[in-house]
Amino acid sequence: MAPQRRRRPVNARTGSAGAMSTEDPAEESPRRGRRSLAQQAGTSTQVRADASVADLIEHALQIEADDDGRTLTHGFHAWPARMHPTTARRLVAASPDAGLILDPFMGSGTVAVEALVSGRPFVGRDVNPVALEVAWTRTRHWDARQRERLIRISREVSQAARELRDAQPRVPAHVWEQEGEWYDPPALHEVWSLAVSIRDRRGAELERRALRACLSSIIVKASKQASDSVPRLDRDHRFIPRRRVDGWFLARVSELAERLGELDTAADQRAREPDLGLLDARLDPHGFERGVNTVITSPPYPGVYDYVAHHQRRYGALGLDTDLAQRYEIGARRAVKSGGWRDASKQFKTDMSTVMGVWKKVLVPDGRAFVVIGDGQHPSGVIRVLPLMEAAAQRAGLEWLGHAAQQRQTWSVGGRKQKEKRHEYIVALRRPS
Repeated sequence: MAPQRRRRPVNARTGSAGAMSTEDPAEESPRRGRRSLAQQAGTSTQVRADASVADLIEHALQIEADDDGRTLTHGFHAWPARMHPTTARRLVAASPDAGLILDPFMGSGTVAVEALVSGRPFVGRDVNPVALEVAWTRTRHWDARQRERLIRISREVSQAARELRDAQPRVPAHVWEQEGEWYDPPALHEVWSLAVSIRDRRGAELERRALRACLSSIIVKASKQASDSVPRLDRDHRFIPRRRVDGWFLARVSELAERLGELDTAADQRAREPDLGLLDARLDPHGFERGVNTVITSPPYPGVYDYVAHHQRRYGALGLDTDLAQRYEIGARRAVKSGGWRDASKQFKTDMSTVMGVWKKVLVPDGRAFVVIGDGQHPSGVIRVLPLMEAAAQRAGLEWLGHAAQQRQTWSVGGRKQKEKRHEYIVALRRPS
């Protein structure tokens, strides 16, 4: 069926929020960075799509202005440009009951959480090791006993960290050389001692992994980095005194335990453990050929983010290997800076064509893919992503069912609005029968 043009009625909700964060580290000033994920209110949705998906993708992109997306474990860990949970929830609900969902750019695990709640099996992959740790932690189906054990072990770790700081009044020289400029001395001392104490805690592998994610969730707050989406020193940084980071850590663990309790109550009891792992999205995840019912994902926006740089503070503290992310991140801003936006755009199209080729292989006949994606950015303008996605889908042999779009503001250095606007989309694709 030919795509149809649809526009939301004038009397429909117009004060809706965008599906994703609009913060842009390429253009955003550090002064604007210290804030939670911003949603774009007051924008209308334009839809040009086949009737089979038009209402769904329009509804999935329309987020109420008061929906901050922090239910269950969704507010546990900041993540640049994360998919809004309501968008994920609506797309998951539209997938076949008990059908397998794949997210090859799973990020912090928003789709994974919603799949768990719905009882649908889920496969998630990402190249970033921080993504894997956060998504794993957010999808624990732990009962009250396990949650209480997590809190108890966190207190033991905190006590061990205090004893370590007493025994070693300064961080090791190599830690100071690598991270000293990014932290106030008391904050770095506490981050380091907590990381070591978590690492050295024996007999609690699952809890240690969750505690690492808890530490990860407060590291940017504990540092001088402007925000999770702005990896620069914050010119408005306020000094962080002794015991502050330790208090944040314990509070975050308690919050996680509470949120996991909500997840345990909300999750479908038929829910299976999500299959999570590290993998380049251009590679076949293996074992799922013609077994995936729906792909729900949000690839990086071309030229907007460098996820490796955004999480730099976390890698050393958590002992994570960045090689896969450094080598295989798609659409990274550094590609625009090093090769120019035209070459970076071509590479993004090629990469997404390869990714979609994998989807064609693993999707069942008539299986759908829903892609939340936004226009990219380069120093002098906007990278229009929709033509790149259309060309990639055509090359991969997927049918283009259409898209829904909302306009976004583009910010310049210093927080000034630019005239050229960006858009965010939900793109719908189908594997031919």
